[in-house]
Amino acid sequence: MGERNRKGLIFVDYLRNARGASTVAAWSPRARPGVGVCVPLRWDELDAVTSGAQWTVANVHERLETLHGDPWEGYAQTRQRFSAAMRRHLAAS
Repeated sequence: MGERNRKGLIFVDYLRNARGASTVAAWSPRARPGVGVCVPLRWDELDAVTSGAQWTVANVHERLETLHGDPWEGYAQTRQRFSAAMRRHLAAS
């Protein structure tokens, strides 16, 4: 799970999908020093991201100033499917 083992991969933390689990909302500063502000990204922006701390409280205004649209445009219209195994897991929770 370490960063060096995830090169070129997207890491989905399934532990954040349990009842009582927490996460950080978009545009929120993280609670630990040295960890950046959580910002929404478009898929085509991923190659330009240098780290999870790329945007901080001190420079997140730069991100806001360079946005040319909503990075979540179309998010609510995206079709997704749940497999039978996923439904069984949700029902058991």
